[in-house]
Amino acid sequence: MSPAKRLFPLLCLFLLAACGRPEPEAGAELVVSVRPLALIAREIVGDEVPLRLLVQGGDPHHYAPNVSDRAALERARLVVWMGPQLEGVLAKQLALVPAERQLALLSSDGYEFQGASAADPHLWLRPRNAALIAAQIAERLAELQPQQAEQYRTRARDFSRAMANLQKVLDRALWAYRDVPIVVIHDAYGHFFGSAGVVTRPLSDSGKGGHGARALLQLQGVDDGCLFGEVPANDRDRQTADNLGLRYAALDPLADLLPADAGYRDLIEQLLAQARSCLGEIADATPAAARE
Repeated sequence: MSPAKRLFPLLCLFLLAACGRPEPEAGAELVVSVRPLALIAREIVGDEVPLRLLVQGGDPHHYAPNVSDRAALERARLVVWMGPQLEGVLAKQLALVPAERQLALLSSDGYEFQGASAADPHLWLRPRNAALIAAQIAERLAELQPQQAEQYRTRARDFSRAMANLQKVLDRALWAYRDVPIVVIHDAYGHFFGSAGVVTRPLSDSGKGGHGARALLQLQGVDDGCLFGEVPANDRDRQTADNLGLRYAALDPLADLLPADAGYRDLIEQLLAQARSCLGEIADATPAAARE
């Protein structure tokens, strides 16, 4: 057998191996489930990678991809989502996407849960957790695109430093309200308030709905606090607040109200402003330092 014929099978095996893990096409999208994850992902990919948001103005628990979204999932560079704990219906479609092209963030360890339920999936409401999310996105993209690996990792490190500073600012701002009674419609807001030592009292479990009678009875007699619901503001939550003798404000954990060019810092600053709109009305809980 000639040398050329002996080398041919080896060349075929090499080509097959190379085809087994193809790099994403240059124009392939980074697909994310909810907008806060898109804000974090944009910090890593900049404007070089097209980004597609799946859940827009809806409930991620019940979101089901349409035909266009299913096609996008099939050809995505990477799909970033929290996991079936949040996007339960979407999980069925993602079972068809190769494991190496999806990143289920809740399957990882290392997140901080102080003051929050360990079962609640809204991890992005805490800047330190956002930094961990960004690092995971950067690492997975670095595996898929080794030629851009250092760029992704550098951006993740820069974002992590920025989030450490943002967490300190947020904790200082919220610390002044640590003695104010705060009631929330579900456990998600513990991620936002908990790092500052602010205790939240949920009406229901992880936003699954229902203001339980037992929870309402336990909250009777709470003196001049805030009930935080979710945008858009609604009469049901407002009436619940009235019945409990609380003030009411709606927060925006999914960044639905932010402009198109907003960043992750804008989400945290907006949530803080929305929280202060209620907390600031309680006279003995608004020292000058808390307003700076």
